[in-house]
Amino acid sequence: MIPRRLVRTVPATTTPFTEELWDTACLMHPDWEHVTWRDPVPRNQFPLTAPYWDECESGAQLADLIRAEDLYHRGGVYIDSDVEVLKPFDELCIHDGFAGWEDHLHIPNAVLGFTPGHPALLEVIELAVERRGRGTWLAGVGVTTEVFKRHDMLLLPPGSFYPVHWRDAHRRVVDWAQAAKDNPWAYCLHRYAASWHH
Repeated sequence: MIPRRLVRTVPATTTPFTEELWDTACLMHPDWEHVTWRDPVPRNQFPLTAPYWDECESGAQLADLIRAEDLYHRGGVYIDSDVEVLKPFDELCIHDGFAGWEDHLHIPNAVLGFTPGHPALLEVIELAVERRGRGTWLAGVGVTTEVFKRHDMLLLPPGSFYPVHWRDAHRRVVDWAQAAKDNPWAYCLHRYAASWHH
């Protein structure tokens, strides 16, 4: 089973809204361990990826490596700092690994759950390191999409974690409360704040 650890990684400073989202997620998982990796993250905790951190092209790429290695060593459920949790993830923890489709092409890494040592995560780490210097998307969502599709793990439909597509979130003003009501099956909403880029 996936350990009851709720994990995020954030820059040195965050917004009140980011902390509000995290507090809400933690309240929904009261018996879980709540883990925040805040920049500067201790390198000795991440022996597989820390040697490559200085070569990351963006904060998002660094966060991709941190989340994958944390879950590989320790297991748990990772959520991006701009994810609004709508209901607990407990029922998903019976699986060895889970993620969600954003659309028919992409499997992002904003919400992930894994047991420690899952082979998909080791593949993600190795491929992301190999692709460093080739762009944040190719080394991030490009990697998780490619790897997760070929592994025996739970891949939930788009409405589960990403009921609002990133293109729609950037193209128009989204009524997030209405989006939650329109998707009663959703575990969360990805708000697409891109906090690492500010």
